[in-house]
Amino acid sequence: MNRTVVRGLFFVLGSLAFWATAPACRKAESSGPVVAEVGASNITIGDLKARLQEAPAAYQQYVASADGRRQFLNLLIREKVLLAQAKTLNISGDPSYKEAIAKFKREWNRRLREYEETLQVESTLRRLRSGELAVTDADVEKYYNDHVSDYQNPVEISVSHILLNTPQEAQAALDRLNAGESFDKVARSMSRDPATAVHGGKLNPFRRGALVPEFEDTAFHLKVGETSEIVKTQFGFHIIRKLGEKRLAPQSLADVKEDIRSKLERDKFNQWVTAKQSTLGVKVNEQALTLLSVEDSPKQ
Repeated sequence: MNRTVVRGLFFVLGSLAFWATAPACRKAESSGPVVAEVGASNITIGDLKARLQEAPAAYQQYVASADGRRQFLNLLIREKVLLAQAKTLNISGDPSYKEAIAKFKREWNRRLREYEETLQVESTLRRLRSGELAVTDADVEKYYNDHVSDYQNPVEISVSHILLNTPQEAQAALDRLNAGESFDKVARSMSRDPATAVHGGKLNPFRRGALVPEFEDTAFHLKVGETSEIVKTQFGFHIIRKLGEKRLAPQSLADVKEDIRSKLERDKFNQWVTAKQSTLGVKVNEQALTLLSVEDSPKQ
């Protein structure tokens, strides 16, 4: 193994030093025979195995050899030597060290809370999908039969849209369009949908059932090149311009079964959320919301 890779391993392991020295982790990992003693500290086979699991796969393969195991152990010995010196120098009492540890703990706690909430949301969604929001094959077949013309003569359209937060913003955008400004320019400068604003408001082509009904109904009734009035949906206030339309081949129930299931699940979920929001009570401070900016978001 060349020196560059060995140095890389040293720095990889060095970045994990906090975990090696944290008391809770040391108690859980320090098990099995003692492989090396460094002053008052021991390195056990449990320590080596735990740290090896954190190393990249390439390093793990290298450690399978006798030379690799010795090199790996030497890296941990060097780390223990440095930690002993850190104790002598009272690094843990240094203000910058304390500040860094406090910052790390705050970030770790934030990430832990996010993980807990994400896990709870995912678990709740799974239960809802298998319970009160479940969509049966019979539901799918009924929807297909009720909308059979949409599948026997399917149409796909392309549109651009401008999304605004308030009716006043939407009217200001519409006034600019009526005054002769290009849709692309107004979308780029005013739309609150960042994913499409950078493309002049253009959405991917879609068929019926893909988007919320209020948006779809307006979009499908527009003529190519025509611009809508203000359209209100659960996401805000839209101005829509129809860019194109084409007819597709007929689709059987088997072709669209899973698409229909996803749509029905989405519709059921939206209705469920709306009802829950009404029960819980939701208040939005629009003025405070305007204070949020991309620059304020934490760097990853």
